[in-house]
Parts: sequence; structure tokens; C-alpha cells
Amino acid sequence: MALKLAVIGCGKKASQYIETWISRSDVSIDAVMDPNEDAMTLVKSIADQQGQPQPACFSSWETLLQSQSDNLDAVYICTPHASHAEQAEMALTLGLDVLLEKPMVTSVDEANRLIAAQESSGKALVVAYQGGLSPLVQQLKQDILANTYGELVSITASIWENWATTYAGHWKQIPAVSGGGFMFDTGAHMMNTVSMLANSPLTNVTASMRNLDYPVDIVTTVSGELENGTLFNLHACGNSIRCTSRIECYFTDYVVRVCAWGRWMEIEDSDGKVVRKEQESANNLMNVFQQTITGEIDNPSDVRQGLAMAKLWDAIKLSASQQGAMVTVD
Repeated sequence: MALKLAVIGCGKKASQYIETWISRSDVSIDAVMDPNEDAMTLVKSIADQQGQPQPACFSSWETLLQSQSDNLDAVYICTPHASHAEQAEMALTLGLDVLLEKPMVTSVDEANRLIAAQESSGKALVVAYQGGLSPLVQQLKQDILANTYGELVSITASIWENWATTYAGHWKQIPAVSGGGFMFDTGAHMMNTVSMLANSPLTNVTASMRNLDYPVDIVTTVSGELENGTLFNLHACGNSIRCTSRIECYFTDYVVRVCAWGRWMEIEDSDGKVVRKEQESANNLMNVFQQTITGEIDNPSDVRQGLAMAKLWDAIKLSASQQGAMVTVD
């Protein structure tokens, strides 16, 4: 039976997913919401082009959830970051499983609210970090635990994009709505993937930020330590080219590179031989979501991981506000 799905927020990313998911036999996109009429028109045209029924369209997410929850199984939420907690909390309370776009929330208080709502409802909340849901990242996480490539010595990660100019004037650069700048938006993928791979709590960080005359952070550097003593570095540059990332895990016997979204991985041995693996992301996101809500797999990107990310972001901001002072992640 097809998953009866609603989509709240139909901007660029959501419309890309809708284009992929709408033709799947195991997904029925029954309702969508966006305050922008052009976004609704685009969703209708996608349905028409793929020979699928047009979903019911709403301009209010509250109206969609309150009027349609009895006819739905789940909701995908892809709205401005500051809206995530309220929307996901209502969806869980109404008995829906939730696929929530990253970052999960903008504060630790919001994360704790969602943990309570999720536990009370018994429904699943999966945070849509492609990296955290990627089989390549999950396998590397297990390989690190098993010392497949030797002992993990350190991790360094970078992510870059022409984000500053692309999103100038966009809600992503309004702090009250976005909760942060480039590091909290695109950079969240990098932070989450590194955190998941580490298999050890992040204990302390030192950070620096530069806004470059924009209202939010554009460049951020972070150095830190895991509970097990492993050191890591994170670098986010939102005033560069394209949208690319590279996470390098340095082992005693190998170097393993993976992108923040888990789309590819490279394994390099001591002779310089490199083996590359690749993974599709859009369908994988929906596959993992469905496997999670049916109980086939444990949730690889749950509310507790969302809380960990909120705590890390708070620590990064605090350190940067104190000229790079070391801050405990708690």
C-alpha cells in the first residue's frame, strides 16, 4: 500500500523531491502546502507531466494538518528553519510520521519539545540529512567501529558554496527565521555527517565566524575534540563556487573521503590506490524513511541526533562570540 504523504513547504528542494517521489508506486502525494501560489502551480505541473493526480493544495500548514491528518500517513516538512519545531510537533500530535528537513530545530529547547512529542506520540521523526541516511555513511560508521581501516586518528571536513550571493535577501539570511547562516544551513550536512561518523560524543570546540558584511555567518572554522580524544576540524565557506564538500577520515592504514551528503566515498590505501563508491540520494531518502516507519531498520537520524546538532551549534556560536574560547558541548 502506498504511503499517503503530505508536503509542507514546496520550494526548490521539496519540488525536486516531489518530482522524484510522485512517480513511485509506494508513495502517494495527496496534499501539499506553500504560501507561494507559483510553488503550487509548479507542483501541479509536475503531477500533470508525470500523469499523476494533482494533490490537494493549501496555503496554510495548520489547515492542511488539521483537515487532512486522518487521511494521511506521514508528512515531509521543508520550511524555514524556525518553523520546524511547531509544525513537526503538531504533525506528531496528530499521529503522523514526520520526515523533517534539516536542521531539525534552531534551539535546544525546541529539540527537547520534539523529543517529548515524538516519545508521546510513538510516531517516527526522521531528520532528512542525506548523509546521515546514506548507506555509504552508515557503512563507514560501522567500519570505524570495527577498525576496518585501522585506528581513526583525526577528521577534517570542508564544505563550500556560492551561498552568500545566491541567497542574498532570502529568508536563509534572516537570523530570526533561519537560526544561523551558511554553517547552519548547508554546513549542517557536514556537521551532522562528521558527528555520526565519530561514534563518540563531541566534547569541546573552538570556533571563529565572519559575516563578510552579510547579516549571518558566511565563513566558519571549528576545531574540536571527541570524548575518545580524536581531533576534528570543520570549515564552511559560503562565498565560493558551486556546492561541494569533502570529509576526510585519517586512519592508520587508509584515508577515507566522503561527501557531506553521502553521495560518494573514496577509499585510499597506503599505495595510493583509490576505490570510489557512489549512492543516489533522493530515492534513498524516501526508502530509509519508509524502512524506519515500518520498523525494518532503526532510525538512523532521530530526534536525539537532532538534539546533538542543536547543542553543537550553540557551542559553536558561543565560542565564536568569545573570540574562539574553548567551549564544552553540552
